[in-house]
Amino acid sequence: MSKIADYLRDKLVGEVSTDGVVRADFAHDGSIFEEAPQLVIFPRTTNDVRKTIRFTWRLAERGQTLPITARGGGTSTTGAAIGRGAIMSFPAHMSRILELDTKAQMVRVQPGLNFAGLQEAMATHGLFLPTISEDFKVATIGGALASNVGGTKSVKYGTLRDWTDRLEVVLANGEIIQTGALTKHELSAKKGLQTMEGEIYRGLDALIDDHMEAISNFASGPALNAGGFAIDLVKSQDGSFDLTPLLVGSQGTLGLITQAIIRLAPRPDEVSLIAAAITAEQDLATLTEQLLALEPSELEFIDGETLKLIENKGGGAAWKHVSNKRPDTLIFIEFDDKHRARKTKKAAQILDQAAVVDMQMTNDWEEQEILRSIHHSVAVITNFSERGTAALPIAPDLAVAPAQVPELVRAIKKLLRRNHIDGGIWGHLGAGVVSVRPLLNLANLGQRQAVFKFLGELLGAIKELNGSMSGEFGDGRLLAPAAAEQYGEKMTEIFTKIKAIFDPFGTLNPGVITGTTRDDLLGMLRQDYREDRFFELHLRG
Repeated sequence: MSKIADYLRDKLVGEVSTDGVVRADFAHDGSIFEEAPQLVIFPRTTNDVRKTIRFTWRLAERGQTLPITARGGGTSTTGAAIGRGAIMSFPAHMSRILELDTKAQMVRVQPGLNFAGLQEAMATHGLFLPTISEDFKVATIGGALASNVGGTKSVKYGTLRDWTDRLEVVLANGEIIQTGALTKHELSAKKGLQTMEGEIYRGLDALIDDHMEAISNFASGPALNAGGFAIDLVKSQDGSFDLTPLLVGSQGTLGLITQAIIRLAPRPDEVSLIAAAITAEQDLATLTEQLLALEPSELEFIDGETLKLIENKGGGAAWKHVSNKRPDTLIFIEFDDKHRARKTKKAAQILDQAAVVDMQMTNDWEEQEILRSIHHSVAVITNFSERGTAALPIAPDLAVAPAQVPELVRAIKKLLRRNHIDGGIWGHLGAGVVSVRPLLNLANLGQRQAVFKFLGELLGAIKELNGSMSGEFGDGRLLAPAAAEQYGEKMTEIFTKIKAIFDPFGTLNPGVITGTTRDDLLGMLRQDYREDRFFELHLRG
């Protein structure tokens, strides 16, 4: 490996490290897995990325595979930011805002750009990227694009895919392409190219035409699903074609994103916030549907038993800012548009009619921060570590229809009790995304086995509700073994073919989304887990 490192040092502007301490640092991400890379590359330019990938392609042609894994902030909870070959870490150098068009409300960025840094810079222009919560302090744009991340505001604004206009991508052979919407005529021209780009357009178009029924059925699945490949969004009925939605969410398995053009929105001057204590006697499913009709910018929840767990783990009783009695569910409703006063009043009426007694409403920023501190208290669970026991991110983004969230929460609590596991439950009520954090000790053999047993039971519960195990953060390695069970044999076969079209030698983040077995994961399980480095990502689920 030293010869490869020396060769790359000679060719690249950025740095290449084989240092054991550096490699150990990059052996972990925000998941429960570990895999030490052989070397870590810190590219300075797109040309560095191109040269590296071209080199690995030539190695693969000679039968020697050096996998490449793109990495941003290392916050992936699914094991998508670790790999046994070369880690390509973007934040060190490729982390700039390259261009901003305030009139068009678009920004061109590099993948290593810290998300919080982007939001702070855009705020000076009265703009923001609304789909992702501002609590993502560690995550990068590249990592968020790779996993098609959503957040607290996804109920109104969707996921990052909805705000991505076009991408610059380095393909598996080192070619650089620009993605964007193509007309039928432009697609025909692309298919005529005698390059890998041409091969991809030809292969993908044929694959879609050959499997239209299966792809259509996949598209009619859960409303919020970040799993698999978004092949259903590539080709429109009018024949137009766009690789962008496919590459967003592909977790570095189809190409490496080196630039992105992102759409922005006007930043709201003020928001209105309601926190309400819901009892078991009140119909949360009906309340959810009624509140969603008002188009809130956030609709979040924390389960009451989770509030008790937070209190027991030393987090205090922050919920007392809303109610003297610990609620069965605590919900948070935000409105950020010009009609927020009317909508807030209407939301209060809906809650009153449902006999909700305890609620707090405010337009004041400081008062809102007090209410948000309740929401942020879930960090007590995500950061919990005691004698090897920690809250494991094995199900951070289960997704169902919003009105089914209460039913899913009941099923999860039943599974936790049956397995004698404590755990936290919270999430994006309005988007139908539920985060589950079971408290387990990975050093304990029985509890290591319980990880996959619990995952399997969750998958069964999700299938009964026609939901998804991957509502927000992608499949990664964590859920790759369950691909056939989640999406069916046919769609799994289509995913495998998509991977082969883009990455015939399997050098781009192999084992992510497809190609990993449960036995593979057992061999990668960490002996312990601590959130430390990644806690900011999970402050609000």
